[in-house]
Amino acid sequence: MTAPAPLLAVTGLAKAFNGVPALRGVDLDVLPGEVHGLLGANGSGKSTLIKILAGFHDADGGTVTVGGTTVAGPFGARGLRDHGLGFVHQDLGLAGTSTVLEHMALDSHGDAPGRRRVRWKDERARVTGLLDRFEIDVDPGATIDTLSPVQRAMVAVVRAVGSQELTSGNAGGQILILDEPTVFLPRHEVGLLFALLRRLRQRGDAVLLVSHDLDEILEVTDRITVFRNGRTAGTRTTADSTRDDLVQLILGARDEHVAKGTARVRSDRPALLSARGLSGARVRDLDLDLHGGEVVGVTGLAGSGFEELPDLLFGARAATGGTIEHDGTVVAKPTPARSMDNGVVLIPADRKGQGGALGLSVLENVSLPFLDERAGGLVVDWKSLDRRAQETCERLNVVPADPRALFGHLSGGNQQKALLGKWMDTNPKVMLLAEPTQGVDIGARREIFALIRSAVAQGMAVLCATSDYEQLVEMADRVLVLDGGRVSAEVTGADITKDVLASAVYAEEAS
Repeated sequence: MTAPAPLLAVTGLAKAFNGVPALRGVDLDVLPGEVHGLLGANGSGKSTLIKILAGFHDADGGTVTVGGTTVAGPFGARGLRDHGLGFVHQDLGLAGTSTVLEHMALDSHGDAPGRRRVRWKDERARVTGLLDRFEIDVDPGATIDTLSPVQRAMVAVVRAVGSQELTSGNAGGQILILDEPTVFLPRHEVGLLFALLRRLRQRGDAVLLVSHDLDEILEVTDRITVFRNGRTAGTRTTADSTRDDLVQLILGARDEHVAKGTARVRSDRPALLSARGLSGARVRDLDLDLHGGEVVGVTGLAGSGFEELPDLLFGARAATGGTIEHDGTVVAKPTPARSMDNGVVLIPADRKGQGGALGLSVLENVSLPFLDERAGGLVVDWKSLDRRAQETCERLNVVPADPRALFGHLSGGNQQKALLGKWMDTNPKVMLLAEPTQGVDIGARREIFALIRSAVAQGMAVLCATSDYEQLVEMADRVLVLDGGRVSAEVTGADITKDVLASAVYAEEAS
């Protein structure tokens, strides 16, 4: 049988920034009725490709063909939307206080010049039909901030599909590009989004799914393309691929796991951080000891309390009960400032919103903890701070190793390494991590694991709160499973496997 013509074909696409190539002539084709995965390390060119298709950047060379027609660049501010491409970005682009209906109405009326009356009855009927067709149980009148994370993601996907139908007048044969749509989803809800992608595939749409999660890509895609260093490393049929095959394409080498070694915990000394009877919005009456020389993982289902725990221990959220101790001394009123004074640091899950300042340089971001000691009156010793930042970038393999680069222009993995370096340079006693490798490629994950294990070997204590079981297998010496805000199980040593953790997490739900 003759293979169907691609709905989207990218040939020899190239782009450089200030003379530095980001894309070196990549090729990619997406067929009708397929979910096509796009993988690659941070900085491999995935985001640059999407931004070119969306009209954010202009390509320096190459061609893009949509539905058999080559589209001449530059594509303009709307990119290829008028040619049947829809985009769902990682942050979804939804306003929390606006309704689902209002978002959809923007697509059918927002581009029209001048004033136009919205026929709300007709618009509600259109939106209700669109949601029903894709089996999305959401009230069109609901505001975005009242929806669950997976409902928001599905609304963003259906909105993109509906927008393309309005443009083309056709139902089916659309091209949907999803950029890391599952990063902020609870792991047990990802399947709901994948069910929606399969419905899109059944009606003949093409989906290009960009992700760092190999297991998700292997689960839902038909074919996979891998970018490496701005080039196409290869395209594979998913059914004929293994995780190791993809790792080798992404890294150019087989994966090498970081050896954890045996935890050397000094239980004869006070714990570096303790909690007794700690309670918050989700956490209930929790006891915890973090000793130097160990990584303690915390996991559970969404809403079980594991997501809240790092903030409570750091003082970023006020506890409703219990006590916290640093080195055996009770902290009367934990705050982030008191925690940092006592050598406790937090790297939050939302590195863009809470972890770093995207509009500042890498130098300014990594220098924040040291401004007091490097400032004399109104003068800041930027020369020494720059030297420190350069050493941090080189030691942690931050790319580019340029302290003056904008933090927001770094890839996710390099942002995370810069944040780790910033806080490791303070020589903390305790590091609290919330989803530390969320949206980070497999190569950067390996580097981050090695950095953390090296610091732990020197006596630091680490708490890692995550829904990523594989991360806990790689990093943790013991894992606490939370259910209803309380510890329902503890897994240690060689028993820490993905199957054991999954069984412990879902045990209560199954009973």
